[in-house]
Amino acid sequence: MSYELLAKFTEFVVPSEMKSLPIPKNELKMMMFAQQEQINNENIDYWMAIKPERQQDELFVDYKDRQKFQKALLKYRPYIYDYSQL
Repeated sequence: MSYELLAKFTEFVVPSEMKSLPIPKNELKMMMFAQQEQINNENIDYWMAIKPERQQDELFVDYKDRQKFQKALLKYRPYIYDYSQL
C-alpha cells in the first residue's frame, strides 16, 4: 500500500477521449484513478494519516508528488470514500 499507489497516481494519464468532458481535469483524474485502482477506505485513511511534512528518507520530488496526491484525496474524499462501512 505504501508508495506504489503514489507512483501509480503520478504516472496516471487520463485518456484523451475523456478530456473533452466538462469536468475539471484534477477531479476527472482522481475519479478515474480511484476506480481503476479500486481505492478503499483503508488506502484513504493511510494517506490522510501521513503528516504534511517531508519525511526523513523522502526526496523533495517525492514529497511534492505526495502533497499533490494527499490534497486530491482530501478534496475528492466525499466522492470516493465508502461511508456505508462506518
